[in-house]
Amino acid sequence: MPVIIGARITAARPLNPNAREIHHLACALFEADDDQANHSAQDKPFSIWPPRQAPGKPGLNWVLRAAWLRPDLPAANALSPDKICIGRTDCAVTETMLRTATHAQLAAGPVLTDAGLLFTSPTYFAHDGATILNPDPRRITESWRRSWNAWLPTPHELRIDDGTWTEISKSVELADFDLRTTTLDTGHGRNQTGFTGSATLRLGNKTTAAARSAFSRLVRFAEFCGTGAQTTQGFGATHLPLQEW
Repeated sequence: MPVIIGARITAARPLNPNAREIHHLACALFEADDDQANHSAQDKPFSIWPPRQAPGKPGLNWVLRAAWLRPDLPAANALSPDKICIGRTDCAVTETMLRTATHAQLAAGPVLTDAGLLFTSPTYFAHDGATILNPDPRRITESWRRSWNAWLPTPHELRIDDGTWTEISKSVELADFDLRTTTLDTGHGRNQTGFTGSATLRLGNKTTAAARSAFSRLVRFAEFCGTGAQTTQGFGATHLPLQEW
């Protein structure tokens, strides 16, 4: 089932993690060493946030957050690791937190027509080799839908079909926002720009019950899957600060 894994870690030496190191950490947590097929797949069943510094010695104490997206649970070592490695630095895991929710539970929560979002790491979209920084509500929700459907079997009653998605995409709008551009070091000799900050998405008042239900489950799934491109490398971290479910 989808799981958010939080961990407090202490590094052996000061860290300044980049996206490449964050991605390698996520792969080490969630992929088997010999699972080359899944490692090369375009869609991956996990996401990760950039580590954020915690109180303590600068560069040594961090909070890490990653998420598993498939209906089945990840390997036990991903749920409660004793230690991890970021780049070439060993880190001791001093505390872990798990938050689980099945796809059915995410679908059964309150119906939403407004969604307050907080993008906590650079968020962008990739299309035909181009980088898109515009916080387009259709691209935001489409990225969630793609991840939601990717890990449900076909057919499945909770999948969001093309007709329902078309209705959402025609109705959803950006109702409010306070965004700015920021960058994250890719680890490949350049920075990647994206938007961070707060935004509110809203559905039109004439949408059907099916569209509202689908929109609601996608909003709740956003904290697990993230938004936009390279969510397995720390981009697109998404938080729902005002939602209760």
